[in-house]
Amino acid sequence: MIAIIGTGRMGQALGIRLSMLGHPIIYGSREPEREDVQELVAKTNHKANATSVIAASQQAETIILATPYHAIKDTVTDLGTVDNKILIDVTNGLKMGKNGLMEMATDTSSGEELQVILPKARVVKALNTVGFHIIAKPDQAKGKVISMTAGNDESAKKEVMKLITSLGLDTMDIGPITQSRFLEGMSALYITPYLTGRIDEAFEYSLLKGTSPLESKGVRTAG
Repeated sequence: MIAIIGTGRMGQALGIRLSMLGHPIIYGSREPEREDVQELVAKTNHKANATSVIAASQQAETIILATPYHAIKDTVTDLGTVDNKILIDVTNGLKMGKNGLMEMATDTSSGEELQVILPKARVVKALNTVGFHIIAKPDQAKGKVISMTAGNDESAKKEVMKLITSLGLDTMDIGPITQSRFLEGMSALYITPYLTGRIDEAFEYSLLKGTSPLESKGVRTAG
C-alpha cells in the first residue's frame, strides 16, 4: 500500500496514476471527510481510501510526501513512527525571492531536513522536478522525462526508481540525500517560465546518457 500525504495537484496525479498501475492507495489528510478529498478518493478507484495522516502512514509500506515545504514540520509530527519505511520526498525547499523568482528557503534541502528529523526513515528525494500534468499524462511531454533520485538507502532508491519507471518516466540515481539540494535547485529553474509569463517556454527535464568521451583521463576537479 502507498500512502500519499497531501491532496494537492501532485498528490492527486500520483494517487490516480499509481492506482491505475495496481497499487492500493490511501490518502492522508487532516480533513479526510472534506468533500474534495472524498471526490478524489472516488476518482482514484473503489479500493482507495482517505484517513488521517497518521493512520495512512502507519498502514502503508511506502509514503509519498506531497505537501508544501512550509507544512513539512507539522506534517512530519503527524506521521507517527515511520522507521524503515520508504518516504518519497516530492517537496521543494523553496520560497519566493524579492526578484519574483524562486530561491532556496533552506541552507540544505527539504530532503536533508526530513532525513535529520526522521533518521530511521528511508528518505528518497524524487519526482520533485516533474510537472503534475506530466505525471498524469506522460505522453504530453512528447519525449522521455527524467526524475532523478537521491537518498542514503540504496535498496530504497531502487524501489523508488522501479516506481518511477512504471509511471513512464526515465530515472537515475545521483547519490546520497545531500544531492537533494541540487534537485530542488532544478525545481526552482523549472518554475521560472510560469513565474515570468513565458509559459510557452515551459519545459521538462530529460537527460542524454552514455555521453562520456571515448578516452578519459579521469575527472579534473574545479580546484
